[in-house]
Amino acid sequence: MTRGEVVEASGLLGYRYTVLGEVIHGEKLGRTLGFPTANMAFDPDAKLRPGIYAVRYRRPCGTLHDGVASFGRRPTVVEDGRPLLETYIFDFKGDLYGETGSVSLFGRLRDELKFDGLEALVAQMHRDADQARALLSAVQPFSPLDAEIAF
Repeated sequence: MTRGEVVEASGLLGYRYTVLGEVIHGEKLGRTLGFPTANMAFDPDAKLRPGIYAVRYRRPCGTLHDGVASFGRRPTVVEDGRPLLETYIFDFKGDLYGETGSVSLFGRLRDELKFDGLEALVAQMHRDADQARALLSAVQPFSPLDAEIAF
């Protein structure tokens, strides 16, 4: 996973690489930028490569939502921040704080980058969301277990 090859790893596992975590409060910058996120803390030694991923988020009640997630330290807005998985769930309104959800990774879109300001970051976030929607619209399960976890 250190190279970000989530599709290859998932194919070998027979199901999507999936992380489970509690949604925690962040700085709430995403919502001011039009991209509210469900944030999950990560171990600083996590082997997942920082970057942007097409994902599905499963709530404890079982509902499944497509989205795009950033894993990393947020270099545009924070100097050496703690590792976070920040998931923007498409077309979702609601409160997820304190909820333990799972995020299944379907594909790595790009590296984590430092942008020259929030305007450039937001423009890229729109492109990332479009790319994630396209990727997720065409995926099929690897196995019955994958279908149960991520579909």
